[in-house]
Amino acid sequence: MSIQIVVVFDVRPERFDTAVAAFRDLAARTIEEEGALRFDAFLSQGRDNTVVLVEEWADQDAIDQHMKEDCVREFLDRVEGCFRSEATVHRLEAVGA
Repeated sequence: MSIQIVVVFDVRPERFDTAVAAFRDLAARTIEEEGALRFDAFLSQGRDNTVVLVEEWADQDAIDQHMKEDCVREFLDRVEGCFRSEATVHRLEAVGA
């Protein structure tokens, strides 16, 4: 069974454009990775300056490998100082699972 994760980021308004560009690049590179079944970045329509990642991974090994990729390090460098608080990570489990 695949692993689904939703991550919510509260972005500083003055850094919003920088963060969105970094998320766009990260998503484009990540979806090419082995084991990345879905990796989409969304802007929240209900909360200003909020970016939401929706991810689906083949397994934990794919996630672990992703976190070691250059694109993740480059993303983290680009978004340093962009967030008002820590991201909220939701690892999902199907109802009734």
